[in-house]
Amino acid sequence: MKNTILSEKDAKIIEKVILKVGKIASVKDLIKIFSKEYSHYSAHNRIQTLCRAGWFLRIKKGFYMIIENLSSRSINNMSLLAISQALNKNSYISLDTALNYYGMFDQYSKNIIAINLKLSKNYKFQNNNFKFIKIAEKYYFGFAQIRIDEKIINMATKEKALLDFLYLDNSFYSASLFFEKLKEYKKDIDFAKLEEYSLRFGISIQRKVGLLLDELNINSDKLFSNFKKHTGYSRFTKESKKFNAKWRLYYDDRIIK
Repeated sequence: MKNTILSEKDAKIIEKVILKVGKIASVKDLIKIFSKEYSHYSAHNRIQTLCRAGWFLRIKKGFYMIIENLSSRSINNMSLLAISQALNKNSYISLDTALNYYGMFDQYSKNIIAINLKLSKNYKFQNNNFKFIKIAEKYYFGFAQIRIDEKIINMATKEKALLDFLYLDNSFYSASLFFEKLKEYKKDIDFAKLEEYSLRFGISIQRKVGLLLDELNINSDKLFSNFKKHTGYSRFTKESKKFNAKWRLYYDDRIIK
């Protein structure tokens, strides 16, 4: 039976770790702080002992989550965001996860979704799935830094999280969700920013956003002015059959109902 009782000395060291680096700590951080009370060799051994006792949970090689109370090892949503950033520091939270953070998405999900430049990859931790989606560098923008558990988290703005839906998923679901959120949270969305961000995407995205802004009686002049330089047409989804002449876009009218 393993010993799970913290000594007073270790409890104070762990408190220092949390105050200094938060609940997500690298091995380097732990050794640096533990070495102030133990020799380097003893510090390494003590950290491993605390890992086996359950006080440190391995997230990935070199990174641990600190557990303050073994009787309650549940992980809250804020901690999950910090874990995602630790798994891939060059990423930003987006899509469902970002909308959930802003209170715009009320469906519970064990998926924590982030955007990055290098690769698409999934990690599993404590029954949660951390999903990283690759995006082209020119679309890697539109996020701000927030602080959670003493860690800096890259979080998509509301406007960019919505646009990522349109860009990454051509399905009816993403299209209808995009319009639903524009309509429901009309007072909370910066439509000037949404239009500005849309201009950094391809013409197909600009047409889609322009059509939906028109449906909500929101100014889309900048998008339309840029759109007029282009020819051809686009489709909102593969199933879209109704044609909007202004935006030269085939769409599914169920999206805007």
